[in-house]
Amino acid sequence: MSKSEDTSQPTTRSGLTAKAIRQAIVRIEKGRPKIIEPGRKLSIQAVAEEAGVSRATIHNNHPGLAERIREAGNKVVRTQRDEKNTELKELRAKYTELRQEYRQARELNRDMASELASLIVENQRLRAIVENEKVVDFPSKKP
Repeated sequence: MSKSEDTSQPTTRSGLTAKAIRQAIVRIEKGRPKIIEPGRKLSIQAVAEEAGVSRATIHNNHPGLAERIREAGNKVVRTQRDEKNTELKELRAKYTELRQEYRQARELNRDMASELASLIVENQRLRAIVENEKVVDFPSKKP
């Protein structure tokens, strides 16, 4: 048997187990497991269930695959963390923008309230003048 045939066709029990574990990892990563429920995160427990082996087999007999599972799981966690951080930054920027808009609206509201108070006082003054008996209304010239 040549060396290339030896790696493509694992004949030992350990080689078959390693192949089953690798296939289980790929199926879980692609979201198409056969045994466990889809959507389950990649973990040694999930791979062991999918491959039909114990967790101890993966840890003791295939430490390289165990490390691959841990790294892939950490990559998913890092990706999720980065997505959450990006979303948080966007929300903070939006919050800052809304706070600025709120401050401007309050300032505008304050200015408008002040102007309204001035207009009310002016309106009262003008009504007092018009309602005074000494004030005479001049007819306007019509064209």
